[in-house]
Amino acid sequence: MRNNKVYAAVLLAFVAITTGCKEEHREPVDPLESMGLLGNWRLQSVTINGITDMIVYYDTLELTTGLVSDDLIGEFRSVGVGYQTNGQFEINEVHDSIFFFYNNTQKAHPFRVLENSMTFTYFKNSNEFSEDWSKLE
Repeated sequence: MRNNKVYAAVLLAFVAITTGCKEEHREPVDPLESMGLLGNWRLQSVTINGITDMIVYYDTLELTTGLVSDDLIGEFRSVGVGYQTNGQFEINEVHDSIFFFYNNTQKAHPFRVLENSMTFTYFKNSNEFSEDWSKLE
Protein backbone atom coordinates (compact mmCIF):
# COMPACT_ATOMS: atom_id res chain seq x y z
CA MET A 1 0.00 0.00 0.00
CA ARG A 2 2.86 2.33 0.85
CA ASN A 3 4.47 1.59 -2.54
CA ASN A 4 1.26 2.63 -4.30
CA LYS A 5 1.31 6.00 -2.50
CA VAL A 6 4.97 6.53 -3.44
CA TYR A 7 4.28 5.61 -7.07
CA ALA A 8 1.25 7.90 -7.12
CA ALA A 9 3.31 10.77 -5.66
CA VAL A 10 6.11 10.21 -8.19
CA LEU A 11 3.60 10.02 -11.05
CA LEU A 12 1.88 13.20 -9.87
CA ALA A 13 5.23 15.03 -9.61
CA PHE A 14 6.22 13.85 -13.11
CA VAL A 15 2.92 15.01 -14.61
CA ALA A 16 3.18 18.38 -12.84
CA ILE A 17 6.74 18.96 -14.05
CA THR A 18 6.15 17.94 -17.66
CA THR A 19 2.87 19.83 -18.13
CA GLY A 20 3.39 22.79 -15.83
CA CYS A 21 6.54 24.18 -17.41
CA LYS A 22 5.68 25.23 -20.90
CA GLU A 23 8.24 27.12 -22.93
CA GLU A 24 6.99 30.60 -23.67
CA HIS A 25 6.82 31.33 -27.39
CA ARG A 26 8.07 34.81 -28.21
CA GLU A 27 7.84 36.50 -31.54
CA PRO A 28 11.23 37.67 -32.78
CA VAL A 29 11.83 41.38 -32.33
CA ASP A 30 12.03 43.26 -35.62
CA PRO A 31 15.50 44.86 -36.00
CA LEU A 32 13.80 48.13 -37.00
CA GLU A 33 11.85 48.08 -33.73
CA SER A 34 14.98 47.52 -31.69
CA MET A 35 16.59 50.54 -33.41
CA GLY A 36 13.74 52.74 -32.23
CA LEU A 37 12.78 53.76 -35.77
CA LEU A 38 9.24 52.50 -36.09
CA GLY A 39 6.37 54.81 -35.32
CA ASN A 40 5.10 58.28 -36.13
CA TRP A 41 7.48 61.23 -36.26
CA ARG A 42 6.99 64.98 -36.60
CA LEU A 43 9.49 67.40 -38.11
CA GLN A 44 10.61 69.86 -35.43
CA SER A 45 13.30 71.93 -37.11
CA VAL A 46 15.57 72.22 -40.12
CA THR A 47 19.11 73.53 -39.84
CA ILE A 48 20.88 74.73 -43.00
CA ASN A 49 24.62 75.32 -42.81
CA GLY A 50 24.41 75.64 -39.03
CA ILE A 51 21.46 78.09 -38.99
CA THR A 52 18.17 76.76 -37.62
CA ASP A 53 15.02 78.26 -39.09
CA MET A 54 12.07 79.31 -36.95
CA ILE A 55 9.38 77.76 -39.14
CA VAL A 56 6.58 75.67 -37.61
CA TYR A 57 6.45 72.39 -39.52
CA TYR A 58 3.47 70.11 -39.99
CA ASP A 59 5.36 67.33 -41.78
CA THR A 60 4.95 63.82 -40.39
CA LEU A 61 6.76 60.60 -41.17
CA GLU A 62 5.37 57.15 -40.39
CA LEU A 63 7.84 54.27 -40.42
CA THR A 64 6.48 50.72 -40.30
CA THR A 65 7.92 47.26 -40.75
CA GLY A 66 7.68 45.73 -44.20
CA LEU A 67 6.25 42.39 -45.22
CA VAL A 68 9.24 40.55 -43.73
CA SER A 69 9.79 41.28 -40.06
CA ASP A 70 13.38 40.13 -39.69
CA ASP A 71 15.16 42.46 -42.09
CA LEU A 72 16.13 46.13 -42.26
CA ILE A 73 13.49 47.07 -44.85
CA GLY A 74 10.26 48.85 -44.03
CA GLU A 75 7.60 51.10 -45.45
CA PHE A 76 7.09 54.81 -44.96
CA ARG A 77 4.48 57.47 -45.46
CA SER A 78 5.43 61.12 -45.38
CA VAL A 79 2.76 63.82 -45.23
CA GLY A 80 3.14 67.60 -45.29
CA VAL A 81 1.50 70.71 -46.64
CA GLY A 82 0.73 69.93 -50.28
CA TYR A 83 2.25 66.46 -50.50
CA GLN A 84 1.98 62.84 -49.48
CA THR A 85 4.66 60.29 -50.32
CA ASN A 86 4.58 56.53 -49.85
CA GLY A 87 7.47 54.16 -50.38
CA GLN A 88 10.01 51.85 -48.84
CA PHE A 89 13.09 52.44 -46.75
CA GLU A 90 16.14 50.38 -45.96
CA ILE A 91 18.71 50.77 -43.21
CA ASN A 92 22.44 50.40 -43.80
CA GLU A 93 23.83 49.73 -40.33
CA VAL A 94 27.45 49.94 -41.45
CA HIS A 95 27.08 53.58 -42.49
CA ASP A 96 24.17 54.51 -40.16
CA SER A 97 22.18 55.55 -43.21
CA ILE A 98 18.57 55.29 -44.25
CA PHE A 99 17.62 54.93 -47.91
CA PHE A 100 14.19 56.08 -49.07
CA PHE A 101 12.73 54.61 -52.30
CA TYR A 102 9.66 56.24 -53.88
CA ASN A 103 8.42 57.27 -57.35
CA ASN A 104 11.62 56.07 -59.08
CA THR A 105 13.63 58.19 -56.63
CA GLN A 106 16.23 57.12 -54.09
CA LYS A 107 17.47 59.35 -51.27
CA ALA A 108 20.08 58.42 -48.69
CA HIS A 109 20.53 60.18 -45.36
CA PRO A 110 22.86 59.48 -42.45
CA PHE A 111 20.66 59.33 -39.36
CA ARG A 112 20.81 59.10 -35.58
CA VAL A 113 18.08 58.00 -33.17
CA LEU A 114 18.21 58.97 -29.50
CA GLU A 115 15.18 57.91 -27.45
CA ASN A 116 12.32 59.98 -28.92
CA SER A 117 14.31 62.07 -31.37
CA MET A 118 15.75 61.33 -34.79
CA THR A 119 18.09 63.43 -36.94
CA PHE A 120 18.71 63.17 -40.68
CA THR A 121 21.71 64.91 -42.22
CA TYR A 122 22.35 65.43 -45.92
CA PHE A 123 23.77 67.79 -48.54
CA LYS A 124 21.66 69.50 -51.17
CA ASN A 125 22.99 72.11 -53.62
CA SER A 126 26.25 72.35 -51.63
CA ASN A 127 24.32 73.13 -48.43
CA GLU A 128 24.36 70.96 -45.32
CA PHE A 129 20.89 70.14 -43.97
CA SER A 130 19.97 68.65 -40.62
CA GLU A 131 16.36 67.68 -39.91
CA ASP A 132 15.29 67.06 -36.32
CA TRP A 133 12.25 64.83 -35.83
CA SER A 134 10.43 63.96 -32.61
CA LYS A 135 8.45 60.80 -31.99
CA LEU A 136 4.72 61.21 -31.58
CA GLU A 137 3.09 59.16 -28.81
